[in-house]
Amino acid sequence: MTRFVKRLLVSSCIALFAASNANAAVWTAENEWTPAFEEGFPEWVRSGFEKDAFHKPEDKALFGLALDCSDAIYAMRIIYAYKNKLPFKINDPRNGRILTNDFEKWDGFREKRRHENDDGTWSTYEGPEYTELDKLRAFINFIGDITSTINLAQDTYPVALEDVQPGDMFLLPRNHAYIVKDIDPSGAMTTLSHSSPRAWRIMAEINDFPAEVPEDKRMRDGYRRFKPHKYLKKNALSVPGASTEQWEISKSLGGDREAFKLATQTALASIKEPLGAKAERLFASLCDYTTQRVDIVNESLSFLGNMQNNSGRQCMTFGEYAQHSTPGRDKKLTGQFKLLRSLMKDPEWNAEYFGVKPAIEAIFDPANNVSEQEIGSFCAVPFDIRGGRQMSLREIWRAIEGGRLVSDPHAPLDNRWGLAQSQWHPQCESANRS
Repeated sequence: MTRFVKRLLVSSCIALFAASNANAAVWTAENEWTPAFEEGFPEWVRSGFEKDAFHKPEDKALFGLALDCSDAIYAMRIIYAYKNKLPFKINDPRNGRILTNDFEKWDGFREKRRHENDDGTWSTYEGPEYTELDKLRAFINFIGDITSTINLAQDTYPVALEDVQPGDMFLLPRNHAYIVKDIDPSGAMTTLSHSSPRAWRIMAEINDFPAEVPEDKRMRDGYRRFKPHKYLKKNALSVPGASTEQWEISKSLGGDREAFKLATQTALASIKEPLGAKAERLFASLCDYTTQRVDIVNESLSFLGNMQNNSGRQCMTFGEYAQHSTPGRDKKLTGQFKLLRSLMKDPEWNAEYFGVKPAIEAIFDPANNVSEQEIGSFCAVPFDIRGGRQMSLREIWRAIEGGRLVSDPHAPLDNRWGLAQSQWHPQCESANRS
């Protein structure tokens, strides 16, 4: 690491947000994106940014922000640019121009506030003029309001698998985006992500590759990196270092998600990961995937209940359904199970012993008599928080195999987790046309 990059990282430990008088810009860029600053971004993501960054009360500009997956990635790039007084530029989806930190929307802005008087009446007054901190927070929110994963595709370019580094992302336009947090010597990757709908939550951290494969015919998906500013309006493949290798590998593997994940790890590895270590990591990732689904399902059921109680509607709109249903997440969850199961075919499997081996074998072997409680001691999924019920990974796998796991957000809790005795039949148009 260069001395200059180290100096960047040390400076990032200084208090991030200091209030100042309002300027025309959201912040004033005093530096340019040099190679050293570009090298500093992946190192900052790896060592200077944590999954709870938006949950720290001391960071006044970030605490409590409601974000989804693309919002969080843009916010990270904004934070790094702000910390280092760099320009921030993206394609403006509203007009096809370039949107920058010189945005003047909040120059001299004062919030309209209301105050209840002693006599019960209300009066309106203007709050203090926005500080730089206020404008930064408003800018992050504004970028989240107008952008999506489609915009990330326009603002990034694809890289070769062996070139993937922290700060890059795996992008699924119109679906999801992960940002790479770290890559260890075995090639194993840690990713961070937020989910839809937009909410204030700790980012999901997975010590594994996304269970995805690049397959978009227009090559807008896959592992990608933010474009240098001078290439923002140019084709992604014209950026120096751009590569179509991911789609070539995906095609050669028949689009198989598990095979592509292993090919990615092989491309990034400097040492071979022992079978036991890989099994432990994949088991932990599978546990993380299932417990994250708990939050998403509970959020959707809460939304459904509030919708029915407050408006009397029984069916979500198409947009609401898209936000709260889980077909993509459930497909990835199925892929994680299959990837873990594939390890049992390794010639070294029978000769190796490691802590979670009995639990893994119990998940996939129908004749295995290990109890759900024993499997749950390795990973218990608290799917019914109010009722205090838990599921084991074996029960979830059997629900997937039996086609009982339901992604429709209108379905009751037991149907969502494949425990209901009766099959779920969607009644709403938004579900039937999904």
